[in-house]
Amino acid sequence: MINEIEDAIIALIKEKVGDVAGKIAVQKGVDGIPQPAVYVSTEAGQFKKVTFTSYQHELTIYVDIVFSYRGADDASRRKGIYQILEGVLRILIWQDLGLAIKPLVPRNWKNTTVEEMRQQGLLAFSLELTTAYTIAQAKDEETAVADLLAVGLNYYLTPGDDIADAVDLVSLRNIADDSAVSLGGS
Repeated sequence: MINEIEDAIIALIKEKVGDVAGKIAVQKGVDGIPQPAVYVSTEAGQFKKVTFTSYQHELTIYVDIVFSYRGADDASRRKGIYQILEGVLRILIWQDLGLAIKPLVPRNWKNTTVEEMRQQGLLAFSLELTTAYTIAQAKDEETAVADLLAVGLNYYLTPGDDIADAVDLVSLRNIADDSAVSLGGS
């Protein structure tokens, strides 16, 4: 699900912003990036118990924006990156991306520009978002179904007797398929 969320965020940004944002991809942080770009990365998750077999998985997602406006001073660059930052935020806020997740919620943003980037005329900002989805315990469907398909019951009326006096076979079908329990005996 994490990959699906990242890919959906990238697709939505590409659809709405296009080439204005430069390169758009999945990558952690902005170190060593000498070009305008928007990067998406999921960097943390925490779990809250929902039921006996499921948890809510809350993700922390970062959208890193690198902005360049050659020939301008820092004040002009900031105006440009603020517009992109707010544009990306408006695109993503409250989006469920067509997935079974809670809508994206902004948590905070910060300037992540390092001196080397500033000297190249670049600014970097990081927008932090959260979302969550429910994750359930994996079940070995084949084993679970095979265990429930038939249960044989042997009844011994005489203590210590190795010969069953009565036998029942209980067949169970997948309840989701609207089947019933059938009993057979001898």
